[in-house]
Amino acid sequence: MTAFLQSSGDLIADRRFAHARDYAGDCDLTAAIDLFEQTLERAPHYAPAWFELGKARLALGLASAADAFREAARLEPADALGARLHLARLGALSHSETAMKPAYVEALFDQYAPRFESHLVETLHYDGPVLLRDMVEQACATLGRALRFSLLLDLGCGTGLGGAHFASLCGRIEGCDLSRRMVEQAARKGVYDALEAADALTFLLSRENEADLVLAADVLPYIDALEPLFEAAAAALLPGGLFAVSAQTGKALDFELGADLRFHHSASYIEGCARAAGLGVVCSRTKGVRRDRGIEAPGVLVVLRKP
Repeated sequence: MTAFLQSSGDLIADRRFAHARDYAGDCDLTAAIDLFEQTLERAPHYAPAWFELGKARLALGLASAADAFREAARLEPADALGARLHLARLGALSHSETAMKPAYVEALFDQYAPRFESHLVETLHYDGPVLLRDMVEQACATLGRALRFSLLLDLGCGTGLGGAHFASLCGRIEGCDLSRRMVEQAARKGVYDALEAADALTFLLSRENEADLVLAADVLPYIDALEPLFEAAAAALLPGGLFAVSAQTGKALDFELGADLRFHHSASYIEGCARAAGLGVVCSRTKGVRRDRGIEAPGVLVVLRKP
């Protein structure tokens, strides 16, 4: 996270902070830590310096990393930097506390927007929308219903890859994303009838009994507990409507925060959330939608139906 960084208000502190980040980039972590600490002597209120100090200490395996992340989170409660995610990974945040704040997701994707699609497709080999469209086609064949939808709600639409792949099946497409810059990119696709800079839950809650298809392609990794989202999706769907999701899976019985700072949800937990929301599983497939360091990240794709 670099886009969020701003001046500490002290020119000398800013210079030391810049030099410290250079040292960290060159893997001279001892020198970086010394300069981050010097920065904080002059600007103890500067959350980015606490955050970067935490990262440097963490890289050296120092227990004091948690103290730095905790101070960054205290000074910047919206947590656009993501200090709470590191606290969660270090076991310094309870399972019931929300680790990933909306401000973090918004800042992450605002700075990622210009290169998002090329990186996602060319580097991470992301094919979530393609796979989910195949799953929706399979679900419609199983149910004996027409492969046609009046309204698709595209959650976390990003640059509009999902909308582009489903456009030929839908009369109307509306999308949302926390990042305004992502929404701007999606608008350029020309396939959305409406777009909002909003979180998925708020977006769904304003559309009760409106949609016959809801899409959540690579959205679940940015949400911890899924029950509220699934309940809202069920409420937004018309009877017989479908909810198509992709998720990254892990070893936890429900969900866990992975080393990639994305949430991993088990297939059994997803199906349990679906049942609790009154949704039935039409079809599912164990398959990742992207690669991590050249290896397919474990995943699952599921199409659910509202009775």
